[in-house]
Amino acid sequence: MKTQLLTLAFAGMFAGAFAGSAMAQDAPKPQTTQAAQVDIKVSKSLAHSVKISGDSAMAIAKANADGGEVSSAELKMMDKQLVYNVKVLNKSKRATEVAIDAMSGEVVKNKQLGGLNAALTHRGENEKLAKAKRDSAMKAP
Repeated sequence: MKTQLLTLAFAGMFAGAFAGSAMAQDAPKPQTTQAAQVDIKVSKSLAHSVKISGDSAMAIAKANADGGEVSSAELKMMDKQLVYNVKVLNKSKRATEVAIDAMSGEVVKNKQLGGLNAALTHRGENEKLAKAKRDSAMKAP
């Protein structure tokens, strides 16, 4: 499992390096092709410094949350560390919050919500995911 995650992280780093050379200077680096988009909560210059792409962070989060679907992701500072905070909706109607270090791909937090908090978070994140899918469908050719 750890080998798979490391392979995923390295693949994301190489893909990010090649994609970064073709990107415009004004566009923030951590973009994604999935319905859920990365909401960037840091300066553009800090966002450009990440080594792990948004797609790689979401894949790592899904692998650490027993599958499911990514409903939202943020790039932000957490405890003086640049992280992707990813919420995954599990098939068991629970939500999992996974924080991934944006420089190394290491999982720094993995918390499955339970009880009433899980139900409320799942409902809110499910609405975010549905909106993101509608927006993605409207942008597609």
